[in-house]
Amino acid sequence: MTVSSSQILATGTFKDADFAHKGSGKATLVQLDNGTELQLSEFKVTNGPDLKVWLSNHENPTSASDVINGEWLSLGPLKGNIGDQRYSIPADADLSKFKSVVIWCEQFGVLFSPAALSSN
Repeated sequence: MTVSSSQILATGTFKDADFAHKGSGKATLVQLDNGTELQLSEFKVTNGPDLKVWLSNHENPTSASDVINGEWLSLGPLKGNIGDQRYSIPADADLSKFKSVVIWCEQFGVLFSPAALSSN
């Protein structure tokens, strides 16, 4: 039997972006034996069109311009607006650059919920 090991790299808590775009739950960057992934737990965000999960280089984004004017990496479409989820992070991603996770509406360029990451 092989025991897998994992290491928590960073964690953050989702918060509301504004009065209409609300979020809660925990974001965790985890190093696994076979790569790195983002785990969302106890997650909930306002539903919307074309929502994506992005890593952002902004330490504490509070507006769309904080996100779009910086460096970001899309991890793909949001799998659901409620519930635990996992997203693979590309092996060539430089995680030292990314300081937050954001739920982003790509169609309209709207920040739905940010989570500032703190290294463990």
